[in-house]
Amino acid sequence: MMRFFILLGLILITSVTHAQKEGQTFCEAYAEDSYFPLSIKVKKIFWQDTHYTEKRLETKTINGKEYIGFSQLWKEGNSDTMYLREENGIVYQYEECCETETVRFDPSFKEGHTWTTVDKGATYTIDTLNGTLKTPFCEYKNLIVIDFKLTTFQCKFYYKKGYGYIGATFKDTLISCVTPTFDLD
Repeated sequence: MMRFFILLGLILITSVTHAQKEGQTFCEAYAEDSYFPLSIKVKKIFWQDTHYTEKRLETKTINGKEYIGFSQLWKEGNSDTMYLREENGIVYQYEECCETETVRFDPSFKEGHTWTTVDKGATYTIDTLNGTLKTPFCEYKNLIVIDFKLTTFQCKFYYKKGYGYIGATFKDTLISCVTPTFDLD
């Protein structure tokens, strides 16, 4: 009987500590949220043969606008920080290179819509609004799939409403996905 309560406690702790938001289990999403929610505090993400943790930071005022910082701390110890803000449902990313912002996501975009970063280094195209992605942890449906192109690399990004980034594929092979834990042994 004691083992039952210990197991039940571990299951509850695991589902709460790996939730994206309070009360949300790992594979769920909140339908009323955005495809690019900025309220998520921590995400763990596998990327090819490495991984990183994305954490929400404090807000920062840049050019008179409030941005939320997100730190990406990689397994190897290096880190990146990006600054995002939302206005009227549109998510913008501040581009330090050009001291201006790029649209990261606009809910009015339809299938086939294409946009580029301010520096023209990356191009995004909405591939579908009804994609699916199977990861080692979950099978996701009703995803926005975005083709992402650089001059030397191309992949597809997958986003779930109320959850945000789910993963990425290269030539239909999974190269990235969110994970509840990096300890898979």
